[in-house]
Parts: sequence; structure tokens; C-alpha cells
Amino acid sequence: MAKRRRLLAWLAGVVLVTSAVVVLRETDPGTRDEGEESSRHVVERYAADSVVLPAPGRRPEQPRRLLVSPEPGQLRVYWADAVPAGRPLAGASGYEVRWARVDGVGRERVRLVAAPDVQLDGLDDGHRYRIRVRTVDAYGRRSPPTEETGVPGRGDRSWRNGLTGLYEDFTEPGANGTSAVSADYPGSRWHVSGYRGCVRVRAGQADRRGLPIDLDCGADTAVLRARTPLRLSGGRGELGRVVVRTDAAGPGGELTVDLVPGRADQVGVGTLRAARAEERDPALPGGSVRVSVSDAGTLVGVAPDVPGSSAQSAEVHPAPRRGPGVTHLFEVVLTTSGVRVYQDGLAVAGRAVVPQWREAWVLLGFRGPDGRQARVHLASAGFSGPSSPRPAVVEAPVILATQRVLAPGDPAPGVGMARTPLRSATRARLVATLMVNRELDPRAVAVQFGEVRVPARPAVARPARHQGASLTVVAEVPAALLGPRGSTTVTPFVLRAAGANPTAAVLETYLEITPTPAWRAPERAAEDRERRVPDAAPEVVPELGNAAGEPLDTRTVPRRGQLVLTVRSDATEAQWDTGTVAGVTGIEVRLDGTLIAGIPTATDGPGVGGTYKLSLAVGGLSVEDHTVEVRQYQLGDERPQSALLTFTVTS
Repeated sequence: MAKRRRLLAWLAGVVLVTSAVVVLRETDPGTRDEGEESSRHVVERYAADSVVLPAPGRRPEQPRRLLVSPEPGQLRVYWADAVPAGRPLAGASGYEVRWARVDGVGRERVRLVAAPDVQLDGLDDGHRYRIRVRTVDAYGRRSPPTEETGVPGRGDRSWRNGLTGLYEDFTEPGANGTSAVSADYPGSRWHVSGYRGCVRVRAGQADRRGLPIDLDCGADTAVLRARTPLRLSGGRGELGRVVVRTDAAGPGGELTVDLVPGRADQVGVGTLRAARAEERDPALPGGSVRVSVSDAGTLVGVAPDVPGSSAQSAEVHPAPRRGPGVTHLFEVVLTTSGVRVYQDGLAVAGRAVVPQWREAWVLLGFRGPDGRQARVHLASAGFSGPSSPRPAVVEAPVILATQRVLAPGDPAPGVGMARTPLRSATRARLVATLMVNRELDPRAVAVQFGEVRVPARPAVARPARHQGASLTVVAEVPAALLGPRGSTTVTPFVLRAAGANPTAAVLETYLEITPTPAWRAPERAAEDRERRVPDAAPEVVPELGNAAGEPLDTRTVPRRGQLVLTVRSDATEAQWDTGTVAGVTGIEVRLDGTLIAGIPTATDGPGVGGTYKLSLAVGGLSVEDHTVEVRQYQLGDERPQSALLTFTVTS
């Protein structure tokens, strides 16, 4: 199956066309000096007779103070609305961050960022760094700098206390040099689910930022399930706690923490962001709790059968702003009065619900911005309670003859499964996750191995029967198919279910094998650890409005009065790949190919995007279709980023 591609349909005739020359540098990503590269096109301030340009206004507000948190090889620096109870700075479109060792070793580095929350990586532990931050407005003007110092190294580790059920920082090699997420050898701690070819977890390649997870198709989720369950304690107060340190909840991204009373690999509707689901979500298995963290907020969702609590909800606070590529600590705490969620120690969400189970499996979901490739990092994860022995199993992915779930009487394609991984197995189970239709009976699913049909039972006691919901089933592989003797293939190899229709599909299938001593892991192709991508420019989106600036609900306008063209240049998601934004030097507007406006954005240095409102007189335009092109020029790019929109003038 080909990789899925997300198609972006722009309303109001907007078509985004982006072209850039990739400039590879020998310096570290995100550390370019302003003088290293210069734009080949200089944007001059210009307005045609029919255009009124926006005025710059006051200079941007200076940051009041910087807070610095150390980690090994890192410093997190945050200010303004990234601080608890902080506020946005007046005139801020982004920020310029400079840092260098106080003792003069090495050179000063600089980064343009969109959010007041930045993570400086690749630092020398035990050495003091000086950090200076300036606010940057939409025209590239800088505020005076605010300065602070910090020393990278071991930071506060009190949050690790009590993580006795499982703790993993993904840096300790497993057997045969593999990582905690590699299922090629027995003893891995996590199972990984994701759309094949779109989700890649870089097992064994964790660095100080954490385990890299590549999301290459722009609309997929990677899910890690712990192989051992969270077990709640008795008594009053705190019953259990799950901890995750990740950068996945940055702008446009999403982190989910699912607590499921059963060994499901995926839950909910996989194509739907968790933040858009109902608070009592019928797509969750019975008894499940789901916490989602994204731009929409920090939300606690539950299955419809999870009982509420009469206890008063704990006080919560607005979550401080999170920057792209910045690791944050998230804690989900289950208590006798409800569920509480903390971000970096601050209570940001809660719900008075108390699940009735004493044991649940922990699923961690990671999603990047829609419509673009992204890499997220999982720095560490763990939970409280008693520990459990890890199952001594390995996994082998297998592909069914069809990704459809067949009805019991449907004909099966004559395609089989190679029996290679079963030759070194003493026991094997087929695990499959389906996307169900409402009529599919989750207790009437079977796997067809050749002429034998084996029941595939739900991994949870109360599976969801909701259109598009995920269902994990498990089937024992017949003993006759194990061992070195027998045929080389098993044909046909399909999944069947009573009530299945063409919308029911198979999302994932693999064999979970208890291996013999003769087991040999399959050879894996070497993968490039580095993602050599250039700093991305802000995304530019134009929009036409009436004289008051309100968006038009039609592309047809009368030949009189004024239009307001709003140009938004947003850098928040552009910062995902390298941690910095390509500086913007100016914006030009062309009407039917003729230059009508120019706005320089590099007064004190390159800009970081912003919002610009231009007034355009319509009376002088001809009665016909017209095209507006907005060109954004950035450092190092020979050709600009371009966005188009069309409108029609009537008499």
C-alpha cells in the first residue's frame, strides 16, 4: 500500500506553492550567524496608489526575565507566556536567542524562534553559558536583550521517585545492543505501533534529546505500549502515576496517554485527533482513560462506562506555552478523587472520574503537525506500582492477503504467509489491530491459517463498537504450524469477522513469538541517524476581507470600496525540524503579476514572520478575475515562498 498523502484543500481559492533551494551548512543546525548568508533579493518598502501599507508602530517589548532549567547537555530557557501565569509580550512575532560559554571557549551561536520556550542542545556539562534573548516584531525590529546564565547538567530528578513499575530513558542498550523498543530479541519493554512506512522509531539511536520517532506522512500517530501493566496501590490518596518526558506536545503536535484495562495496541479512532473526541468517548474500550495534550488544551477523556466521583475537583492552572522541539514533563496521577494532569509540576487539568480497574496497560501516543513530516523525541517514561517480569517474546511483522476484514463467507485471495518466523518458535500468537465498522461483532473475529480458522479474541473485556474505532485481537497460532517441518507458506492468510463490511480494515498485524535458541533476528537495513533538513521559513497564508478586515464568504466582490488583504506568516510549525526558523527579509504582493506592495522585515535583522494588513482599493480594477500573489523572501533562498489567491470583481 502506498504511503498516505494528506491533500490540503484551501478555501477562498488559496493555493500554496512553495519552492526553496536547500542550503546545507557545515555549522550546527539552528546556529547560523546573521552574516553567514544574505538574501539575493532586497525588498523595499513600496505601495502602489491603490494600496495602504501597515505602519510598524511601537518597538517590541523586552522580556522581563528568563528562567533556565538544566539537563545533561541541555538548557531549557523560557520566558513570557511560557512561564506559569506569564503573559505574551507586546509586539512579539518571535525571538532572537544568542548563547555562548562564559569562559570564551567556542563561538556565540544564534537562533530565531517563534515561541518563548527554547531548548539549547549540544552543550558542555559543568560549564556556564550566557544566554541573551531579544523580542522580534513583524518588521525585524529587536528589543533590548535580557540576559541570564545557566549550567547544563543533572537537573531536578525528584519526579522519578516512585516509578517502581517501570522506568525507561531509552539510553541503556538491551540484549545484543538493541534498545528497549526493539522486538528483534527477547526482553524489549515496549511494543511500537504505527502505519508501516510512515512511522519509524529509531531503536538504538537515542541521544540526549531522547528516542527519535519519525512521522513521515503528516497525519499518523506512533503508539508505544508498555509490555507490563500499571498496577494501582490500595489505600487513600494517590493510586498510581504515569510520567512522560517528550517534545511531542509542541505547536501542532499531540501527546496522548491511554490507560486501558486490557493489552490493546491502539484505541480510539486513529485518524481523529484525541482532542477532537467526546469527553465520554464511545470509541474507547470500556473502563479506559485518555489524556491528550495539544494546542487545544490538556483534556481528560474516558469511556462512557467510567463512573464519576463526587469529590471536588482539584485546582488547575492554564498550561504555559510550549515551544517546538522542547522537552516537557507530563504526569498523569490517579487518585481516589479523580484524575489529575501536571505539566512541569504545574496542575493543568483534572477530572472527577475514578476507574474501577486495579490494572491497566499504558499506551503513549505521539503525533506531529498535520500535513508535514516531523520528528518527535521521547526522553523518558515510566509508572508507579509493583514491577512485572518482561515477557520473553520477539515480534515478526506479517502481511495478510488483504487489508480488508472479510465476512465469514467472502472469498479469500490466494496469497499466503511465509512460515519463516514460525520455524524457530515454541509458541506464537497473531496480534492484529482492526478499524471496525459499527456492525462488526468483536467477539466473532477469526484468523484463517490455510484451511484452519482460529478464534481471535479481543484484548479488552469491553471492546468499543463504534464506527472507525480500533480493536486489538489475539489468536493462538496452531501448533502444527510451528517448528522446522512443514510447508514454506500458509495459504490463504486472512482475517474474518461477522458483520464486517468494506469499511472494516486491518491496521497492524504481527506474530508474537516465544523463540527457540535457534532464533535469529532478521537483518535490518542501516538507517541514517541525521535528518539533514534546512531551517524552514514561516508558512505564509493570505486572506481577503472586507473593509473592516472580516474574512469574505465569497470570492466575488463589487467594483467599489476597499478590500483588506491579511498576510499571516506563521513560524510555529516551521521550527519543528531544526529548532530554528529561517529569517524572513521581506514580503511582496503582486496583483495580476504587477508589484503593488513591498514590506521589508529585516530592520535590525531577519524577521520571524508576523501578521500584515494591507488596504486595497477596488474601484480601479477591471471587471474580471484577478490573482493576488504574496512572495516571502528569506535568508539563503534564491526563490521566495509563494502563496496565491483569486477573486472576481463584478460591476
